[in-house]
Amino acid sequence: MTSMLAITDGYQGLWGGIELSFWSATLRMLQAVFAAAPFLVAGILIAGILRGMVGAVGLRRVFGVGHWSGPIRAWLIGVLMPICSLGALPIARELRRAGLPGGTVLSFVLVAPVLNPISILYGISQISLITLLYFALGTIIVSLGIGFLWNWLIEKSPSGTELEPDALPKSGLTRLAITGISATRGLIGPNLFDYGLTILAVGLMGAFVPYGALQAAITGDNVFATAIMSAIAVPAYVTPFEVMVQYGMIVRDGYSLGAAFALIVLGAGANVGVANWIRRDYGLGGVTLFVVLLLTTTMLLGGFADRALSPGATSVDHTHAFDMYARVSSLGGEQSQLKWLASTLAEKIDPTQVVGLVVFAAFALSGVALFLFARTTTAETIIQSARTEPVVNSEAPWQKPVSMPIVALSSATTLAGCIAAAVYIYFPPPKTLVAETAPIKSGLYDAMWAEDHDEISRRITDWESSIRKVPVAFYIRRGAVPPKVGNMVNDLLHAFSLMRGFNEHGEFERVKAMIAYLDKLDRECVGLVITMSP
Repeated sequence: MTSMLAITDGYQGLWGGIELSFWSATLRMLQAVFAAAPFLVAGILIAGILRGMVGAVGLRRVFGVGHWSGPIRAWLIGVLMPICSLGALPIARELRRAGLPGGTVLSFVLVAPVLNPISILYGISQISLITLLYFALGTIIVSLGIGFLWNWLIEKSPSGTELEPDALPKSGLTRLAITGISATRGLIGPNLFDYGLTILAVGLMGAFVPYGALQAAITGDNVFATAIMSAIAVPAYVTPFEVMVQYGMIVRDGYSLGAAFALIVLGAGANVGVANWIRRDYGLGGVTLFVVLLLTTTMLLGGFADRALSPGATSVDHTHAFDMYARVSSLGGEQSQLKWLASTLAEKIDPTQVVGLVVFAAFALSGVALFLFARTTTAETIIQSARTEPVVNSEAPWQKPVSMPIVALSSATTLAGCIAAAVYIYFPPPKTLVAETAPIKSGLYDAMWAEDHDEISRRITDWESSIRKVPVAFYIRRGAVPPKVGNMVNDLLHAFSLMRGFNEHGEFERVKAMIAYLDKLDRECVGLVITMSP
C-alpha cells in the first residue's frame, strides 16, 4: 500500500505523533457528526412516518414482498429520499421490521444516499451528462445486482416471525403518536452503535492516513487508483452533497474517475455501520458476501470508467478533494489545540448542520427520557392498545378514521413539499448568493494583508461554498445552467484552490498577488449572474 501512495509535498508517515493524530481524529469525527446531523434527522423522521403512517402491511404492499420486483421498487423509492448512508439505517431497520427481504432493503440502502434529490440536482448542474449517466447506471447495477442476488442466494422470502398481521389504528392522533415515539426511541437502539462505529472509523482515518498521501495516488493513469480509493472509502463517511462536490474537484483536477465512482458508491452509499447492521441480521457469512459483492462490482465498474471516460488523464500537483480523509498537516502554530479545533471546525460547518444537530439532540434526549421514565410506552404497545379499544364516533376532525390512500398521499405530498422547500432554501436565488459574498470578500482581503492563515482559509471556504451553489440555484429555477456562468464558476473554484494551496504553504506573497485576478473574475461573475438571473 505504501508503495502505491506517492509521496508529495507535505506527506507525513502513518504515525504523526500522539498530539497531531488525536486532534486530527477529533476534528474529523466532529465534522462527520455535524455533516450527518440533518440527514439523520430526515432518516429518523421518515422511519417514524413509515411506522406510524404507512405501517408494516402498507410497506409490504408498496415494496412488493413476494414479488420479484422488490429491489426495483426499493431503488425507485430510495431515489426520492433526502438521506445519507447513516440516515438510511433507521429506515432500513423499519423495513426489516415490516418483513421486507434483505435484498430489497439493501437495494434501498445502497441507492438512497447516492442518488437522491440533493445529489441529483448538484450533479446535473456540475457534471457532464455522459459521466453522470454512467455513474447513475453504475449505481443501478450495484444496488439492484446485489439486491437480486441477495434475495436469490440468502433470503428468498422474508421471515414471518416479525410480521404484523394487522393494519395500523385508524385514528390520526394515534398514528402521530406512533410516528413520534418510533422516531425518538429508534435513536437509542442498535442504530446508535452503528452510528458510533462509523464515526470512530472516520476518526481512525483522520489519525493514521497521512496528509498528502492520496494526492498522486488517485491519478487516472494509476491502475490501482480505484482499489486505493475503495480501501479509503470503506471506513469513510460522505454526505450526498459533499460527495458530488468532491467528484467535481476530482474531475476538474484530472484525477481518476474510477476512484470517484468508488468514493460515491462506498463512501456515500455504504459505511461500517451498514456492514455491522448486516452482520447483526445475517452473521459473519452474510456481511462477508455483502462486502465481496460490493467491492468487486465497484472496482470493476470504476476501472471501466477510467478506461472509457477518462483515458490518459493528467492530474495537477495538488487537489483538496481528498483532504477530509486524511490527517491534517498541522495544528495551527501557536494556537492552543482547543482553539485550533474550534476555529477549524467553524470553517466547515454551516447553519443547516447546526440546526440539524440541535434537532437530532432533541430527538435523542426525548428517546432517552422515554426509555428511562416510560419504558413500557412503545409503538407496539400503542398499536395493541388501539386495537382493543372501542372505536369512538365523534364529529371532531381529529377523531375521524383516516384511510390508507389518504395517509399515503398526504405523506408523499408532505415529503415532496419539504424536499422542495429545503432545496430552495439551501440554494437561494443566484443574485442573493453573489450578494452574500461581499462581506466575505472584504474579510478575505483584510486577512490577506494581515497574513492571517486561519482567517484566509475560513474566508476562502465561505466564498467557495456560496459560489458552488450558483449553478444549482440556476438549474432549479431555469432548468439549465448558462454555459458562461458554469465556466466562470469553474474559473473561480480553480482560483480558490490555488489560493488555498498557497495559504497552506505560507506563501502569502503569492496569495496577495492573486487579488487582482480574483477581483476580475468576481466582477465578471457578478455581472453574468445579475444579467442572466431568472
